[in-house]
Amino acid sequence: LQAQQGSDDEEPGAPAASVYKTQSGGILEVIEDLKEKAESELSELRKGEENTKHTYNMLKQSLEAQAAQDKKHLDEEKSNKAAAEEGKATAEGDLETTTK
Repeated sequence: LQAQQGSDDEEPGAPAASVYKTQSGGILEVIEDLKEKAESELSELRKGEENTKHTYNMLKQSLEAQAAQDKKHLDEEKSNKAAAEEGKATAEGDLETTTK
């Protein structure tokens, strides 16, 4: 039984350290490539986000300006309507006075 254990110890188990050294360079290169790719994608996404944010701000500004212009126009129309109703009331009063 001890003879079998002794022979098991002599059989090769894990590869020698030199094998890992040659493979670790490849692994590091892959990791560096992945890092560069991730940084590149992140940079592109950030640029896209900035463009989207700029477009949103421009649209928001445009809509706010349009809303302000529409409110001004509405206020003018209300004022004109009030003036016309006042003129109509005056004219009706004058008509009533002249027809008597």
